[in-house]
Amino acid sequence: WCPIVVATSIIDRRRIFTAANTKMSSEQSTDSTADGVPAAESEEALDLRSSMIMTQDWNLDVDSGELDDSPATVTDARQTFQNLVRSAIKYDTFKKGEADTVRRIIEHIELVSLKKSAEGFNRVNFSVGVLNCFFICWVLGAYPEHIWLLYLIEAVYFIPRKFYNMWRAKPLNQAFYYLDFCWFTNFFAMAYFAIIVISGIFGFNDDIQNGIREVIFKAALGVFCGVLVCANLALPFVACLFHDVNTMTGLFIHLMPPVVMYTFVWYNDRIVEAWPNLFNLSYLEDGLTYYGGTDSIASCSTAFYFTWWVIYVCFMLGGGGIDLPKKFKPDGSPANPRYDTVFHSTMRDGVCILIGKFFRGRSKADSLTLMETNMFDKIDFCLYMFFHMIASLSAIYISGYLCFKSIKRTRTLHRL
Repeated sequence: WCPIVVATSIIDRRRIFTAANTKMSSEQSTDSTADGVPAAESEEALDLRSSMIMTQDWNLDVDSGELDDSPATVTDARQTFQNLVRSAIKYDTFKKGEADTVRRIIEHIELVSLKKSAEGFNRVNFSVGVLNCFFICWVLGAYPEHIWLLYLIEAVYFIPRKFYNMWRAKPLNQAFYYLDFCWFTNFFAMAYFAIIVISGIFGFNDDIQNGIREVIFKAALGVFCGVLVCANLALPFVACLFHDVNTMTGLFIHLMPPVVMYTFVWYNDRIVEAWPNLFNLSYLEDGLTYYGGTDSIASCSTAFYFTWWVIYVCFMLGGGGIDLPKKFKPDGSPANPRYDTVFHSTMRDGVCILIGKFFRGRSKADSLTLMETNMFDKIDFCLYMFFHMIASLSAIYISGYLCFKSIKRTRTLHRL
């Protein structure tokens, strides 16, 4: 029923677009500057350009025939919105009546965005999503020693399913999003648990030295309780939409690793008892230090982060990743891009404007042009990676430490 509601809303509001388009077309010839040279874009026009760029990542396109009975499809609405904005940004000023029209357009786009939520929204998907959340909570409360296995099993479904959607994403393929740090962290955790299970099955788990296990555990503790915990609080796309696999996968990779780490810290005795051939957590009894020395939690987590950092920088600068979404080649000819990256997506979400304003001396109009064409340079990327490093290390050294200190203090009180 949701697609029907969306289609109905589009039909009811199409008159707004028709009236707005007529008004803008009739006034376009009278709102130019002398000698036919357009004036600098107003702040309202720049904000509209920014909003239109961000809608390109909403994947609002529909397949042919999805709304066959509707005289106005979602694709038509999006194209109409783009045409109206292109006409609006030619004006040097906005009148009150035009501002009201813009607000109506934005309201319409909000209705169109319901289409994204409506995809996959049915009783089965919604019910499965809700039941899965309750199931995870039940396992965490009743059998915390098995939560790591549940994480591994569900990751085998969620991550490939998400990759399938990212591969088919429009207008750019999002497969390279999997190189982002949060994904890298989850892949590492999955690989570690898989190696532990396989080693236990074939009887050579003892070959994995306890020192290596301790280093991996310390790195995971700082990253999971630091970077991923802060990501859950800061990132707007980490949300709970039971019917949407993409959103739930984003929540899964950010929330489940800290939950798994919680069980290893608080229920390590039950884990060792349930899985004696897989885990040896004796280093937890010896005590861990968060700061100080190369074997501390902070040092191991920092080393893990910079391992990813170097790999990602090499891919973006040395492997051509920074050029993948660019719409033009160095000679100015069209590039016909196919792939997107997290860096370019984040820059299009408004980071480019902030970097241009505070660090590059770039006008907002120039930043919007870069956002429209993905023509970010290496300086933009270096600044982006610098702030990514500052944010991640701050999370490790502050949030991770607070979580560790809280755990340590509470365990001491329990012993007393």
